[in-house]
Amino acid sequence: MRTASPGNAKAGASAAEAGVGNAAREPEAGTSLRRSLLRALVVPILAALFTASIFGYGAAEKVVSTAYDQSLLNLANGIANRARVDNGKITIGLTAEAEALLRTDTVDRIYFRVRDEEGRIIAGDADLPPPELPGSVSPVNVSEAALPEEPVGVRRPKGPEISFFDGHFRDQAIRGVRFHPTVDDHGIYVTVAETLGKRRGAIRDLLLGFGLAVLLLLAAAAAVVRYGITYGLASLRHLEAQLAERSGQDLAPVDLSRVPLEIRELVRALNALLTRLREANTAQRQFLQDAAHQLRTPLAGLQVQIELLRSEQTDQTVSNNLRKSVKRLTRLANQLLALARAEAGQHLMANASVVDLAKLLDEMLDEWLRIADEKSIGFGLQRDLSTITGDPTLIRELIANLVDNALKYTPAGGQVTLRCERVGDVVEIDVSDNGPGIPEHERERVFERFHRLPDATATGSGLGLPIAREIVTGHGGAIAIGSGPNGKGTCVAVRLPAMPAPAPFRP
Repeated sequence: MRTASPGNAKAGASAAEAGVGNAAREPEAGTSLRRSLLRALVVPILAALFTASIFGYGAAEKVVSTAYDQSLLNLANGIANRARVDNGKITIGLTAEAEALLRTDTVDRIYFRVRDEEGRIIAGDADLPPPELPGSVSPVNVSEAALPEEPVGVRRPKGPEISFFDGHFRDQAIRGVRFHPTVDDHGIYVTVAETLGKRRGAIRDLLLGFGLAVLLLLAAAAAVVRYGITYGLASLRHLEAQLAERSGQDLAPVDLSRVPLEIRELVRALNALLTRLREANTAQRQFLQDAAHQLRTPLAGLQVQIELLRSEQTDQTVSNNLRKSVKRLTRLANQLLALARAEAGQHLMANASVVDLAKLLDEMLDEWLRIADEKSIGFGLQRDLSTITGDPTLIRELIANLVDNALKYTPAGGQVTLRCERVGDVVEIDVSDNGPGIPEHERERVFERFHRLPDATATGSGLGLPIAREIVTGHGGAIAIGSGPNGKGTCVAVRLPAMPAPAPFRP
């Protein structure tokens, strides 16, 4: 009797199934994961190395400058330690050998000069800069911790008395220090300078070592980026190869135990998709088998009738039988087409239009009354002005299937009633009869394709209710089977979303 189908076999399942098998062979498109990871790693690494190079150069220069400045200050302090006051005159006790030893350096040239507070040269290179008297050079304070120990007899005055300077002397860049100690209450100015060979060499050596370390670090980072990313993506390559080797019929889920945690949810979703495709493929094969089985019987009957016609046994019975066979075959083909269209439910509402249910029912009423009169069945129609949004052809097929089923299985003298009215935001469509009814345990099974009740008396294909459910589901509604009036017969209740009523006209 009332019929239905086992699953939602999608018409495009085979195409989607084939797409799974060929996806790995299509040209790659979009952003490369490898390039994205490289950009994410290389830019911060290069930025960190550039910043480290700047700070490394500054640190190397500071360390070298501090060390050699301290050496200059020690020399100046040593010279000041040799200052003596004899008869009010300041002298420096430096012999020629001592001065030669003071100036001895394997890399740089060392210069010095000693003045008194009146600007007279006491010893050393008279033209050594700065030539001015005190106050001409902005002093640079040196912390007490950086100063050498005070020599005996020398009292260091308070205030900024030590200053370092950069300059040029005899066409060479120099670094110098000016020291202003006092000897027996007589102030002197000691200036010591040297060329920059050792400093530049030391900075070069430090930067060379630092640069070598940076290069090694960069090489290690490059190796990690190159081989680490490749190793990290190996599992994706394995997954790609595993899927590429599958045939279009292999929809088994991917083994999650061999999938990294980071993409496990992605593969889990892929497995769910493969499961749905496998179920749709199974349902489609079952549908084709059932359809072929259902078509075989009317085709065989049609062949028999044709053979009878050929044998010239063309009485009215053979003609009627042939007409019924052709009608049954046409009805079955139309139902299969309607089912295939209804199963594409996701596309129904994309091209939906306004359906006037009252007008649609009026167009089909004459045919229902004719069938009811032939079977001596009372037919009642209760409707109001209701509109929904949907596919007019499928809505017509929905109501036609429900009413045809009711008229087919209601015995002579019975009653079939169609009610269609809007209740709130829902349009209610009820088709009830007082026929033999459907047992409760069969009310869900009759929505399976080609399923018929064991005691069904009327002929049918078993597709009416499956088509009805697919149409209702595609329109966002619900369908249920209950008992008819007074607990007898069958009532099929459909609930569809109503189209909002137009606003009242106000002049």
